[in-house]
Amino acid sequence: MPINHAIALSEISQAVARFSFRDEERWDELRDLFAPRGSIAVSWYSGPIEGFIEASRVMAGSPEVLTKHWLGTPRIEIHDQRALSEVDVTIKVRSKIGWLEVDVTSFARFFDRFVECDDGRWRISERVAIYEQDRIDPVKPSALFWLLYRLARFQRYPAQFRHLAFGLARKGLPLATGIIVAHSDEEKMLKRAAKFWL
Repeated sequence: MPINHAIALSEISQAVARFSFRDEERWDELRDLFAPRGSIAVSWYSGPIEGFIEASRVMAGSPEVLTKHWLGTPRIEIHDQRALSEVDVTIKVRSKIGWLEVDVTSFARFFDRFVECDDGRWRISERVAIYEQDRIDPVKPSALFWLLYRLARFQRYPAQFRHLAFGLARKGLPLATGIIVAHSDEEKMLKRAAKFWL
């Protein structure tokens, strides 16, 4: 049966936007966005979607960390029962460093492979985050923030996600292996492989 591109574009766009289910702790609906063997690779996790959801449940139980994802309009390419999607995402994390409440803002992109499943629904088979830049700001003005910034040694981490990495390390979460950063050889390889797959 020929693909109706208008319907496919709409379904894929909605699936991309519904990743915000994670912020709302709607775990079953989040799982349903992914294909049966779907995977995800972000700064702190790389593997099957089931493991990501379980780890996200644990994170959501911490009152000290609040996370929000803002997603833009995806750029989608469809061929038969497969599709590629790329969308700009802003990730906001509010947490504490000692006594100081801070906001980390990470600018990234989600690069997705989509497949049309047996039930006719389009689902994510693979999602990879590509990190561009981030920043950290005090929630309230504080002269101590600049001292904290100097002592934190953020430069230990890659510039594209250094503040995010610092926060993960403070929570005891190791960085995932093979994190993709913007305009790198790894990003080019990822996209070449995806084009061949499509």
